[in-house]
Amino acid sequence: MGRVPARLFRRVPERLRVPLVAGLAMVIIAGAAVVVLSSGGAQGGHLVANRDQLKRACGGLLPYEELRGLVPDDVRGEAHAYGTRLTPDEESRALLNCSVTWPDRGGVEVAAVPILSRLPDRAKLEAEDLLPASGMDGDAYEAPGVTGRSGGGPGAWVVAECPAGLRTRGREVTGMYVTASAYRTGAGAQKSGTEARALRDVRTAVTVANALTRAQKCGGAAIPLPDAVVDTYDEKTTSDPDGSNWEVERIDIPGSDAAKCRGLGKDLGGRWSVAGDLQDSRLLSVCDATPYERTDPSAESGDVKGVHYISAASWAGPLSEAVDESYEDHGASYGFRAGERTKELREGEPVSLALWAGGQCAAGRTLHRVSVSLDFGGHSSTLTERERTRLSTQARKTLDGYLADPGGWPRQQRCHDTEILGEVEGWR
Repeated sequence: MGRVPARLFRRVPERLRVPLVAGLAMVIIAGAAVVVLSSGGAQGGHLVANRDQLKRACGGLLPYEELRGLVPDDVRGEAHAYGTRLTPDEESRALLNCSVTWPDRGGVEVAAVPILSRLPDRAKLEAEDLLPASGMDGDAYEAPGVTGRSGGGPGAWVVAECPAGLRTRGREVTGMYVTASAYRTGAGAQKSGTEARALRDVRTAVTVANALTRAQKCGGAAIPLPDAVVDTYDEKTTSDPDGSNWEVERIDIPGSDAAKCRGLGKDLGGRWSVAGDLQDSRLLSVCDATPYERTDPSAESGDVKGVHYISAASWAGPLSEAVDESYEDHGASYGFRAGERTKELREGEPVSLALWAGGQCAAGRTLHRVSVSLDFGGHSSTLTERERTRLSTQARKTLDGYLADPGGWPRQQRCHDTEILGEVEGWR
């Protein structure tokens, strides 16, 4: 099948290339209370007041010792906050939405919302967003033991479980989505690097999430506070001084050969290079497989009968309904075109088919999705019935193998009573 550029494995649809920003605009407000705190006068001498402000802001939930080094002296800080955690008598979509800003010097922004049928528009939960290769638009980091991520833009997100339910909600809510971004710019900013900032953002989000689950008495176990994050994709490239003759020397994907992903593609034969997320989460998992050796761009592929890419993902508990809504927004949910079939291909689109299934796992109701892409190269603009049937058969084999793999996530999470929900044609 020939050599394929390394960036083949980092395709991310344009519609998904939106940075995650945990700011005031990410939450829809339905009657919100706003708290504004200012610290001192102007033109310097604000360090003590600004640090005191940071300690008191956001209902005292921020990790002060983690963030105090960001506080400047030469500008006055402002804090804005709203949400039912701060003002229980007010009805708000947010549990907490808070920012502490220092003009031209940085700030801290945190937000927490219950996981209802829809998450904020910038939520990143689809398989394409969670695969190791999706860091192509910026560094992406994960922390084992934390359901969440940092990268692809400023900020980190984490998910916390609330099995006893969140109070002040009119319906059962068993999880929350928390985002955080903490940064320093301008004079006095330290060049700590993207990894250091990613760790700070993740630790801030985890601290706030744990504080909220305790305050809400929602029954969730504390999320472990990570000491380090792992870059999900690192590429070493070289080029001539004028920028020409660019080539990839080395690719490092810590999630390569993940144990939970090794069974992916076995039922289709051939040799597969697998990778997966590093979150060790009981709420979500994602794997992908390709016949190309992703860590060696010069390697040839094996014989895989025309299949050139596979992915498999699962979302459990509070994430299952939310991710279904997310896929449905662009017509990729199993129920969007239920029963419709077509053999007409869209020009330039991959020939891929996704198969959805639903069942029960350790964290509750779970959705599974596998996607199989065929290597059609210069094929015509239509599929024959034989080709269409082959694609459907290969998707079903992939799903069955994913669910039955002894070392895979579905077996680890004791998934059972799984039923097929429907197919989604990727060229529609």
